[in-house]
Amino acid sequence: MAETGSRAAKRNEEKKKNIWGWILAVGIAVGIALLVRAFLFEIILVDGPSMEPTLYTNERLAVEKVSRYAGLPQRGDIVIVHYSDGTDNNYVKRVIGLPGETVEVRNSTVYINGEALAEDYVSAKPYEDMAPVTVPEDTIFVMGDNRANSTDSRIVGPVRQDQIVGHAFAVLYPFDKMRGLDGD
Repeated sequence: MAETGSRAAKRNEEKKKNIWGWILAVGIAVGIALLVRAFLFEIILVDGPSMEPTLYTNERLAVEKVSRYAGLPQRGDIVIVHYSDGTDNNYVKRVIGLPGETVEVRNSTVYINGEALAEDYVSAKPYEDMAPVTVPEDTIFVMGDNRANSTDSRIVGPVRQDQIVGHAFAVLYPFDKMRGLDGD
């Protein structure tokens, strides 16, 4: 009988080790997932019409976060930004103006340093003029592609580098709309 009790004790000890092993493995996996989401990659849901006709509500974007540490994005990049508006909302916008550039809107055309910006991705709806604004250092000027319906730098001002969440590079869902976003 003592031998049977010893076997049962060993089995219980092995079960405890297995349970703790699983708990440790799940804990490590969750920790890695949180680190990846915070610093490397995230899926962002498009909510609202401000980026139409390029992006639509309920599309899911692949967003990389590494490039935000290397400096500011380039003109034309689609970025996720977090305004200092007291909300937890992220906004999907396109980089229009870079530090030191003057951005102006006349007759639904964006001008950078007095030169019209070629933008084949913009909604055809007319939008309001904007007086010239010079983009400060370490900031970018962002606008939605649906300029008539976008809360962007025309309203909230230039976006600081620390307000950039990441760079959207692909639409992942819905699957029939899957596509890359670079080169838009």
